[in-house]
Amino acid sequence: MWSRLKRVVPSPLKRVVRRALQNAWESTCYRLSRKNSGNGDMRHIIFVCKGNICRSAFAEHYLRRQVPDGTLRIESCGLDVDQGTFPPAMAVRVAREFGLDLALHRSKGLVACDVHNADLVLPMEFWQYLRLTAMFPDEKGKIRLLRDFAPWPVRLFCNIHDPYGFGENEFRRCFRRLQKALDGLKNHLSVEGNI
Repeated sequence: MWSRLKRVVPSPLKRVVRRALQNAWESTCYRLSRKNSGNGDMRHIIFVCKGNICRSAFAEHYLRRQVPDGTLRIESCGLDVDQGTFPPAMAVRVAREFGLDLALHRSKGLVACDVHNADLVLPMEFWQYLRLTAMFPDEKGKIRLLRDFAPWPVRLFCNIHDPYGFGENEFRRCFRRLQKALDGLKNHLSVEGNI
């Protein structure tokens, strides 16, 4: 019965269900393992994703556009990066719909960012959070998933999955999730007096 059901269910639906179940499990694990970071002065923020060509690049450019010049040091980097890679054309095209130009963005690795002196490090997915907290155990309090800042119920799930390879609509969905989380982050920074 299960094998017949697996053949009948379309692959995109299987991926959605698999991601939802994974996200629910990882969201629970994240909330149980997260060390609450103290609020306070946040002047240096780093966004992290896998390759620094889609999600963290979008986050860096979006937040930089939202805050006054010189208020914050905003960077982005990737955990598994080919240094200097351009964003895919689809990411550049969809980012333009949000008023961003990613065409000049070049990927950079984690070593190019100053994690130790950052006030907030924001990965996109739970596995990235785990990897960062293992690499920088003394910095665990300032590492949080970006989706923590999204409004309820958007932050119910913790991951903002990679849209790469899944088409233009997936980029739009991803960038809308990022936009909601980044708007929430901006509000948080404003309330805390950082911008």
